[in-house]
Amino acid sequence: MSVGEETRRYHLGELEIALSTDDPRRVMPELAPTHRRILDIGCGAGQTLIGLALTPEIRAIGVDPDIAALELGREWAPSIPFVSADAEALPFPDGAFDLVISRVAVPYMHIPVALREMHRVLAPGGRLWVTLHPPRMMISALGRSLRSMNVKASAFHLYVLLNGLAFHLTGRLLRWPLAPRRYESVQTRRAIMRSLRQAGFATVDVRDDRHFVVIAERSTGQRPPVPC
Repeated sequence: MSVGEETRRYHLGELEIALSTDDPRRVMPELAPTHRRILDIGCGAGQTLIGLALTPEIRAIGVDPDIAALELGREWAPSIPFVSADAEALPFPDGAFDLVISRVAVPYMHIPVALREMHRVLAPGGRLWVTLHPPRMMISALGRSLRSMNVKASAFHLYVLLNGLAFHLTGRLLRWPLAPRRYESVQTRRAIMRSLRQAGFATVDVRDDRHFVVIAERSTGQRPPVPC
C-alpha cells in the first residue's frame, strides 16, 4: 500500500529524534550483552530499532498494527522483520526474546493484557523496557483543549485522565465509547508497579524524571502467569 505524506512526515520526525543523541525528547533502552533477541512492540516504522544501531548478530523484530508504518519500516530498515499484530495477542512462542521494548505505545494498550503477553514472550531473566504517560502530560493537553474550546478534544482528554484514575485505583481500564477497540490512559507509579507484579514480573524499576520509564525483569525459571 502507498504511504500518505502526512504519515511519512510524522514517522520521519520520530526517526530524526531517535537518531539525534542530543535531542531532549530522545529516550532509548540500554542494551546488555545478553540482549540478543529483541522485540519492539508498537514499533511504528522501526525508529527505535534503527536508532539503536544494532549489530548484525542481534535478531530484532518490530510489531505494530499500523500497516502503513510497517511499510515505511521495511523501506528504511529492510534487514528488520516487521510483523502486523496487537500487543495483546503477540504471535510469538513463550520465551522467544531477551529484551522487549515499547517506546511510545503502552499508554494506548489494554495494559494488563499486554503486560501478560510481554511477560510470556520474555525468556527467564529477560528484561522489559517501556515508556509511559504521566498524568501531568494529559492535564496539560486538557488545559489546551479547554482554552481553545475544542469540545471533542476536551472530552477525549478527560476520558484519558479518568481512565488513568480508574487504572490507578482498580487496575482496570475502560474502552473509549466511540471506538470499542480503543484504549488510552495515563499511568502512575503505583498502578504500573501493581500491574507488572500481577503480570508476573519480579524486579521493577520506575524512573519518572524527564521521561517516565519502567524497567522490569522476568525471574529465571518462572512460568507465565495464568490470566485472571
